[in-house]
Amino acid sequence: MNRGSHTDELMTLVFMILAVAAAVCFFAVAGRLPFYICGGAAVALRAVQYVLRLFP
Repeated sequence: MNRGSHTDELMTLVFMILAVAAAVCFFAVAGRLPFYICGGAAVALRAVQYVLRLFP
């Protein structure tokens, strides 16, 4: 996957949405589990994106 491709931009958009959702969950939800789920999914998605960039 090349940087700036449609797939790369889509993964970046999903990452940003998950990161904002994690921030909202951190301040708005009493428990920490939704924050951990959203934040973990965002970090995992970004890691996959970087790995896919290494192997085009």
